[in-house]
Amino acid sequence: MFIKIFRFIVSVLLIPACVAVTISFYNGIASIKYISEAGFVFMLGALCYSLLHLLLFKLDFLYVLSHELLHAIATLFSGGRVVRIEVSKKEGSVKTTAPNLFVTLAPYLIPGYTVFLALSYFILSFFVDVLQYSGYFIFFAGFTLMFHLTYTADSIREKQSDLMKTGYFFSIFFIYIINLLLVFFIVSLLFREISFVEFIKASLETSETFYYSFWKQLFL
Repeated sequence: MFIKIFRFIVSVLLIPACVAVTISFYNGIASIKYISEAGFVFMLGALCYSLLHLLLFKLDFLYVLSHELLHAIATLFSGGRVVRIEVSKKEGSVKTTAPNLFVTLAPYLIPGYTVFLALSYFILSFFVDVLQYSGYFIFFAGFTLMFHLTYTADSIREKQSDLMKTGYFFSIFFIYIINLLLVFFIVSLLFREISFVEFIKASLETSETFYYSFWKQLFL
């Protein structure tokens, strides 16, 4: 019971942080000077995936493939060996020789297709002027991140069906923040005019403002 209460409190406390990180993320992306309305383009990509998922069709196999591959890649980075990997439209599995916390959490904390997109963009920059494609990159970064977050939320809900929703929301809020931090860090490596350090500072300052406002409303 104590753990559930603690998770509930932390979940509530994470809401202002989620909002602050989202605002700072959007403002940072919007400051990319090579792309007109870059923040809007990113959000448009996220919206397009949401509509695709809700109204047209779902990309179940692609998510399962990404999920299991990230388990496998995390295993290799941990010095382990992948014994077997199986992928189908509805489920998959990976048998490894080095199961650990990083291997378990990697598919949730790392948006695989967004990382793959960024690596492709970086490699392409050695051969062509990628700035002409930067708008497409930002659009599909939003598209793939929303793809990852949507399926991650579904996956966690299914696996935590026997837990209170406080545990579910705590996991989702935490994973959401980590994903935005990781994606912004990757984008900051590709576009020099945006700073990851400034993004962190802005997120902390906005969070502090939100927390102080709530504290003032409740106790002062």
